[in-house]
Amino acid sequence: MIVVAACWLADAAPSQAQKQTPRASGRAPTAAEFATLKQQVEAQNELIKKLADVENAHYQLLLKLLRNEKPGTPALVIPEGTTPPSGEASPPPPPPQGAEHAKTPTATITGRVDVKGKPWGSIYVYLDNPKDAPVDRSAEVWQRDRSFVPNVLVVQRGTRVTFPNADPFLHNVFSPGPAQPFDLGSYKQGEKPGSVRLFSPGVIEVLCNMHAKMRANILVVPNRHYVKVGGDGSFRLDNVPVGARQLVAWTPDAKPVTQAVALTPAGANVVFALQMEAAPPPIDKMGKPRAPYRSDE
Repeated sequence: MIVVAACWLADAAPSQAQKQTPRASGRAPTAAEFATLKQQVEAQNELIKKLADVENAHYQLLLKLLRNEKPGTPALVIPEGTTPPSGEASPPPPPPQGAEHAKTPTATITGRVDVKGKPWGSIYVYLDNPKDAPVDRSAEVWQRDRSFVPNVLVVQRGTRVTFPNADPFLHNVFSPGPAQPFDLGSYKQGEKPGSVRLFSPGVIEVLCNMHAKMRANILVVPNRHYVKVGGDGSFRLDNVPVGARQLVAWTPDAKPVTQAVALTPAGANVVFALQMEAAPPPIDKMGKPRAPYRSDE
């Protein structure tokens, strides 16, 4: 706006002077004519100064808005290369996406899990929040000797799990849900194994429609913060982002237990109590109870 006004005034000044001075006739201007021309130039300079002051005031207001913006409001962006009229340095550019999360302090959660009853499988402790983006990884659960190997598996969401058949007879791997139901059909040893990519956090119960005692549990966790509990019941979870967290203790045949943790840089200590329960009866793909297992299947 300043440049446009200045250029307009500069173009207009000679035109007014030409109308009021006798240069075209070849004579020098009189003292009165020179004084009038001087007054016109001074008036133009004063106008330019006022326009510059207005522009500077607008810029200062913009800086004030940037420094006092409320959380959640869109940030105002100053184009690169803009120089403030007052000579004040431009505000720093906004941090790149994810930088704030990268600077979040972390701490360690330690604790113990007490179990009433005999666990059917391993015990794990994991963080229910925050939720990370799905990973691109793979894992295997083998069908061997009418069993799933391993029968307990923990993976991050996004992991693709493959079920190779190492037995000389058919298996039919399926999961009744509700987290993520699937049915991989029947295939023999050496054939291309079925696989499924797991995106829904929670417990995936894996069964075989041909062998009632075949059972596995896959725990799909929402992030990388999980750990297997030691034989003495203790656990240690490092590099956990500080803040309000939900910590979960889980093992097959026990209801998972969740505790809220207000994690500070000093860390936290948590004690869980798990109560083992009877395993549910085996079911087929239609949800009906299975016949008793026969050793010659």
